[in-house]
Amino acid sequence: MGSILKLMPLIREGVQNTNGTSKSKRHFLDFVVDGKSLWEALGKRHDMVSILCAEYSANETAKALGRLLLDQKADLPNDRRSFFVCSECGDLGCGAITAVIERQAEAITWKAFGYENTYEDKILLDAYGTVGPFTFDATAYRRTLIQAMDLLRCAES
Repeated sequence: MGSILKLMPLIREGVQNTNGTSKSKRHFLDFVVDGKSLWEALGKRHDMVSILCAEYSANETAKALGRLLLDQKADLPNDRRSFFVCSECGDLGCGAITAVIERQAEAITWKAFGYENTYEDKILLDAYGTVGPFTFDATAYRRTLIQAMDLLRCAES
């Protein structure tokens, strides 16, 4: 149908800085579309992890999956759904990479990637205009995302 989605385990290494600050180690799943990492294209520059992160609660991860599968309501206004969030806390207030997900017949499309947070009304789209849109076969898309919880358990161990 178009694009192929795969989930790839990644690790954000933890760091203890000499000034007392630190970064937590995170195990998460990257969205790889047509062989290209969305984390490299979108999340890395903001030091974000995907919403499919092993260190976040299983309940929150299940909700995130539900949003990607369009089984749950969007987590931001304008029917936008988070893809990458703060690597420390996962809070949308720290900023998030988001997009619109649409279903038309047997196709799922990710489009209009942007950066936003929960305390400003604006969505920064210009810096992300070269990413997407991506259209997936709905059955293959669902099959790939359903594997996420098992992949996260394996990534963490």
